[in-house]
Amino acid sequence: MRLWGCIPLTLLALVSLSTTAQVPLSWHSDTIVQSLTLVDVLSADEDYTLLLSLLQKARLIPTLNKLNDSTLFAPTNDAIKRHAQTNDLWRSALSFQDSPKDNVQEELRQQLFYHMLNYSLSQIPKDSTTEVHHTLHFPKLFIDPPTNEPPPSPPWMPLPESTLGNEPQRLRITSRDGVAWLGVDAFGKGGIEVIKKKANATNGVVYGIADVLEVPYHLGRVLSDQSSLTYFKKVFTPSILHSINTTSELTLFMPVDSAWKTLHPLERLYLESEFATDDLLRILDMHAVVEKDVRWSDTLNNDVTLTTEYGSQLEVVISEGKTSISDATLLQPDIYASNGVLHLVSSLLVPPGALQLTPEKYLLALNCTSFISLIHSVDLAHLINDTETPYTILAPKDDVLSIVQQYGLPKKGSDELKRMLQYHFLPGKWTPKKLVNGMLLESVLQEPGLDDGRQVMDVEVNDDDEKEDVSSRHIRFGGAGIIGDPIEIDNTVVYFVSRPLEPPVDPLQTALPLLDLSSFLAAIFSTSIADVIKKTPRATFLLPHNDAFKRLGMLVSDHLLAASSKTDLENVIMHHIIDGVEYSKSLVNGSQRTFATLEGSDLQLEHPGNGSVIVSASGGWPGLRSALYPQDMLTETGVIHELSDIMIPRSVELTVGKLMKAAKATNMINMVTKAGFDWVLNGTTPPEGSEWTAQGLIRPSWTLLCPTDDAFKKYNLTELFDNVDVLRAIISQHLIPTPSSSAGDIGSFDTPDVLNNNRPLPLERPGQYSTLLSPSSAYGDIVFRELDDKTSQYMVGIKNARGTDRQADWARVLTWGRATTGGGTGGVITIDRMLFPYHPPWWIEYLAPSVVGALGVVLIGLFFYGVRRVWNRDTTEATYEPIADAPHADTISQSSEAPAVEETKNSAIDNAKSFIAGGFGGVSAVLVGHPFDLTKTRLQTAAPGAYTGAIDVVKKTLARDGVTGMYRGMVPPLLGVTPIFAMSFWAYDASKNLIFRLTPKRTSESLSTAELAAAGFMSAVPTTLVTAPVERAKVLLQVQGQGGSGPQYKGVFDVMKHLYREGGIRSIFRGTGATIARDGPGSAVYFAAYEVTKKALTPAGSSSGDLNLGAIMFAGGTAGVAMWSIAIPPDVLKSRIQSAPSGTYSGFIDCFRKTVARDGATALWKGLGPAMARAFPANAATFLGVEASRKFMDGSACNVMSDSKKTYKPSSQPRSLSASEIARNLSNFETWSTHQCCEQVALSDLPPEFQEDVGSIFGVTKRIPLSWLDKSFDCSPGFSKFIADASHAAPELFSDEVTHASNELFEDVCVVFSAWKRLAKMRNAKEKWSEADFVVNVYNVFRTSAIRESTFRVQCAISLPQPQDTFQNAIDVPRVLNTKTVIPDCAIFIPASRTGPMSHSAKSPYKLLKKHPAIVSAGNAAKRSSFRYQSTPCAQLPDMPGFEFVSSFWEDKKPVHALLDDAYRQNRMSTTAAVRHLHSLGIQTPVTGLIWADGVVRAHVDWCEESEGKTVVMSAPYFDSRDRSSNDVFHEWKLDHPSDMLKVYFLVRNIDQWTTGKFSEYVVRGVNQMVDKLFSNERMYKPWKRVGDLAPLKNKVLKENISVTTVITSEASPPPKPKSRRRRRRSSD
Repeated sequence: MRLWGCIPLTLLALVSLSTTAQVPLSWHSDTIVQSLTLVDVLSADEDYTLLLSLLQKARLIPTLNKLNDSTLFAPTNDAIKRHAQTNDLWRSALSFQDSPKDNVQEELRQQLFYHMLNYSLSQIPKDSTTEVHHTLHFPKLFIDPPTNEPPPSPPWMPLPESTLGNEPQRLRITSRDGVAWLGVDAFGKGGIEVIKKKANATNGVVYGIADVLEVPYHLGRVLSDQSSLTYFKKVFTPSILHSINTTSELTLFMPVDSAWKTLHPLERLYLESEFATDDLLRILDMHAVVEKDVRWSDTLNNDVTLTTEYGSQLEVVISEGKTSISDATLLQPDIYASNGVLHLVSSLLVPPGALQLTPEKYLLALNCTSFISLIHSVDLAHLINDTETPYTILAPKDDVLSIVQQYGLPKKGSDELKRMLQYHFLPGKWTPKKLVNGMLLESVLQEPGLDDGRQVMDVEVNDDDEKEDVSSRHIRFGGAGIIGDPIEIDNTVVYFVSRPLEPPVDPLQTALPLLDLSSFLAAIFSTSIADVIKKTPRATFLLPHNDAFKRLGMLVSDHLLAASSKTDLENVIMHHIIDGVEYSKSLVNGSQRTFATLEGSDLQLEHPGNGSVIVSASGGWPGLRSALYPQDMLTETGVIHELSDIMIPRSVELTVGKLMKAAKATNMINMVTKAGFDWVLNGTTPPEGSEWTAQGLIRPSWTLLCPTDDAFKKYNLTELFDNVDVLRAIISQHLIPTPSSSAGDIGSFDTPDVLNNNRPLPLERPGQYSTLLSPSSAYGDIVFRELDDKTSQYMVGIKNARGTDRQADWARVLTWGRATTGGGTGGVITIDRMLFPYHPPWWIEYLAPSVVGALGVVLIGLFFYGVRRVWNRDTTEATYEPIADAPHADTISQSSEAPAVEETKNSAIDNAKSFIAGGFGGVSAVLVGHPFDLTKTRLQTAAPGAYTGAIDVVKKTLARDGVTGMYRGMVPPLLGVTPIFAMSFWAYDASKNLIFRLTPKRTSESLSTAELAAAGFMSAVPTTLVTAPVERAKVLLQVQGQGGSGPQYKGVFDVMKHLYREGGIRSIFRGTGATIARDGPGSAVYFAAYEVTKKALTPAGSSSGDLNLGAIMFAGGTAGVAMWSIAIPPDVLKSRIQSAPSGTYSGFIDCFRKTVARDGATALWKGLGPAMARAFPANAATFLGVEASRKFMDGSACNVMSDSKKTYKPSSQPRSLSASEIARNLSNFETWSTHQCCEQVALSDLPPEFQEDVGSIFGVTKRIPLSWLDKSFDCSPGFSKFIADASHAAPELFSDEVTHASNELFEDVCVVFSAWKRLAKMRNAKEKWSEADFVVNVYNVFRTSAIRESTFRVQCAISLPQPQDTFQNAIDVPRVLNTKTVIPDCAIFIPASRTGPMSHSAKSPYKLLKKHPAIVSAGNAAKRSSFRYQSTPCAQLPDMPGFEFVSSFWEDKKPVHALLDDAYRQNRMSTTAAVRHLHSLGIQTPVTGLIWADGVVRAHVDWCEESEGKTVVMSAPYFDSRDRSSNDVFHEWKLDHPSDMLKVYFLVRNIDQWTTGKFSEYVVRGVNQMVDKLFSNERMYKPWKRVGDLAPLKNKVLKENISVTTVITSEASPPPKPKSRRRRRRSSD
């Protein structure tokens, strides 16, 4: 029977296919041993005995005998033995033991089938080609268990049913180095060596191999054996392994280890956790393909799209020998397994968004399982599974929760737990970089106490340093610290907190642990509203510190905490609760300033500007303020902040009676009531028609000195109560009127607590106060003083009381309390002793004032006697004028007298007379006008309705204070009038002189009315420095006592001291702007009216000096009326600003606005009547006092002055002219140039040795390449036209020899082109341009860029040289020659780097010259004539001593220069200094100068020559013979022309290069020669710089009145001026 009939058709088809698919190959050419069958071949070879045994065991001998054309890879005996050592199946098979699980040896048979091919492999590969062959092994998932059924009929053949899609397992064969290898990988690596030659049989061939072929394992085992899949081995679980191993026809595209690194570290951490099984299975499905057939690499083509178990699509792309699976590269294909195949790819095949890793999964991986469990118990899982909404999660780890659970957490599933967990979630992604210290973040928790609003959480951020390193920041959420670094997961940030966060509780429970708030909390709990307010929704609590009760005043605190004052206490508490939630940000930075409270009134917030916040109550007393300390202590109903002080609402009235009741002063209450002062206790006004109303005591503000009940122990109360008059006197002694109008002042008293003043009176600043007894008794005033001991800080006593042994006139201050009635002023001060009214003995009352008055009269007499003695001194003694720096000064001084000194003394006496006369005039004005001024001020500052008019003010003042009351505040103006009047008239004269100087071309010698007014206005500015503080003190003294108040200040010095302590100098000078606004226009009208009136009163042919006193008084009175007619409105505002409490007005405009808004526009004219009534008499008295005192003093000195036949008018040294003034005046310049030996010559006079240098400087030909004119040259059309125009006008600028043109030259010319365009634009504009506009927009654009190597300085002061010639006796000559400096606009210096070697070393020319005796003796540093000063032309010495040299000066025409020649002359002064400086050092070189004006440039060349022993400075205007301009002196470059602008640019470049080139060489050579010649005595050094002053002296000859002018210089008189040997050319003026 044939075998083929027993083999299923499918197997036959497979065998047929396999056979036809193989290419017959030969082993080698050796002789092949022929056998009959495969079994015979094995039997014939001793190496296969064990294999035959195993074939028999597996019952495969019949199969081998019946196979036709098959191949057997036969392991040798050694191979089988080695394999049996590690394989239990083969070891048991060799021992012929049957396995109970596999008694038919199915597993062994399948392994042996893996060594067989169903076709003959006649030849195996000789090269590296890898062949894939199909074995007879058909793998299955499980071995069929033994059955009782008989086995199939032998021979057993493999059935084509397998986990590989019914395909047999594959085997790869290759050759390496001529040796065949079986079971290699896809790259031909590894495998088993074929060690025996091929043996042919009639039914196949046999190859001996060195080891047993391992049957591919299931995919799970294969994955584990791959070294590049260690990460997957790390994360797969048994369930995953089971899924892989139990799936047939499985094709896996597994990513290697590097692919997993692309995942976020947190994602990898999650995948490595025990909670990631489901996601790992999903990832596995994304890489697994299960189809009918296994997808080996030979089935992967470009048109193949695979569907994974997840459902995603994998596209196969084969290109250039590279296979890609979607976005991954196939790294290693076809790793065989029993249930599929494994391919290794380069990256994960996870579709975007497919891997849904929620925050919950990360938290599980990050050891937050307990936290997740709690969240699930309260149905909040949506918060940790939402990947779209950004959240910040504050998660405690398991170890944290395990510790907290010991102390108890809310029960799982409870609402309390849910509320707590919601507080751990913050909407938004709050990374550390976004967090700011103090910020509040909303949580998910919605509080009923916030009207279902979200509860917030405070954040604390502390940086270790100033660096922006986020890792160094310490962050706390709700007081809980952060453990480790935060984790960012897509839209979620996770912080690991050190403890669970508890939501805020009610406000009282929140504040309870804070000991500093315990007093206010105790007050709350003592009321019935505690349970209500702690549940009030949306409330902001402002809780004051414990110290607030002390600062409130002991009596106020005692009243609020008393059982009978619960209502007041509850109102105070409710006033500290804002209706609404206001966090720190809204309070500190918000725009809202008013906040409603639960009490019903409002709180006001102020921001002083220093970052603090001040809270003002709705009631209490003025100045009752508290500092707000934003704390953001969160509660379930809002927030808590802290205050420094307690706020009193307007619903709480603190009367004097309530405070006395709190002080338990029963006796004093009864005495006040018995004396008829019960209205004081109630805080009301006196009864209508009572004596108190008649006295004007209508203000309900009083401070009561309240003795305690113990203070009355030694008094017989019955007697006191029986004597009402004595009782009233006692009460009046203890009752201090407190003016409500100055409440603000009281609120701003200097106390250590700058935020609050809880005292009825300022006890910190000891002072004097009037009592109700003061008007009727000289001893009614009381005085507070500070004690040294700590038992009682203050004492109070009756002022000037003597003789009572301190038993009845003083007491200690115990406690106090401030009332809120009567405008919030006044209150109660408890004392330990009653103050009994004091009545002094007669000798104390009358003797002392008499002695003081007599002493005052004596002192005044001594003063006037001293004045008369000074005037009677001899003023004719000989005086002499000291003359400095004069070689023959001693001779001149001894041979002449100096009346100038005498005149100076007479001038000083005249000034003293004027000063004293002005003082008398001011005193007269004050004595006459002060009552009017006081009336005006009180009208201006009083509250509306206080007075009916000026007469009412006078009546009430006289009734209260007597006649002396009309002169209150008179001392400040008395002290200030002398300097005020002196400064005013001095400033007026100075202003008139200034106007004369500013109008030199005026035609009239007298000032016009407008000019007089301007001078008057300017005179008010310096006067204000004295007027402002004087007016401030005067106003404060005038308003005290107004409205029933007692005096607050003892005098002007007390006012100044108080103001300085209150606000420093700024407080003293408050109202300065308003004073200028009043006195500026007022003085303008005053002096103009005075001069006009005098002129009108002067008879024809007379002068104003001839007017009599009556006319002068009339003119002065008229001027005063004119001034006050316009000065009243600013004077009203000034008085209000200066008398108002600090902070009332922000400025002059604010005062104007508030005054008009409150009192109407008519308020600006309050006090007009008294002011106008005062104006005429006061100002008439002013001039009367001035003239009368002047005549008196003149009469006293007339006898002395009559002895002198000659009076001298004061004279002074004439002012020196500036260099600009000299240049503008041709005569002055001629004077200066003549004495400097300057000559203007022609350029042809230039010495031959300088001609080459000057030619190189002004030579500007052949600078631009001709190629720029070609059309091919790449440039803009405008630039091209600019170059073409320049070429047309000046072809000499261009040359084809210039072939080295660089980009630098092109950039330079572009700069010139830009300047030219600007000039053209300015020319075409309609507006008029100044020379400064040309400098900025044109000249500096290109001339500064042309300076490359030298140093370019602007506005550098240059010292002028010493004159070389004598001068005539003209008064203006010294004014010209005394000028010491000139300031050119530009100067070109040799760089310091080049002059340094000549200056800084020890043997440098500078150091050698400086130490030479001849140079040392030539000058000294004190007179600024030493060599250090002579070595530089600059007026300002360099920082490092050394030489400085200038090669060129430039002058820009100024508005003061009428002509271009003016600028030329001024520039010549600069170049003269330069060449004189160079000549003094032996340097022979020219210096250039450029004059720039209105787009035109001129030049000149200057140098020095010796002529007849003098140094002559030559100046030659530069003139080009080719010049065709109208100017025959100068060549003019007109910058409007492109060619000229280019020439000037190249001229500046030449100057720059010449300065650091030839000029520098001349300087070095000349200085070195100077050193040599000086030390060899071949040359003398002559200083050149201007030193000292030229002083004209008027010498008085005794018998002949002859005036002679003498000039003194610092040098000896030079020889006479030589006649010029050159033709002098001068430009027209």
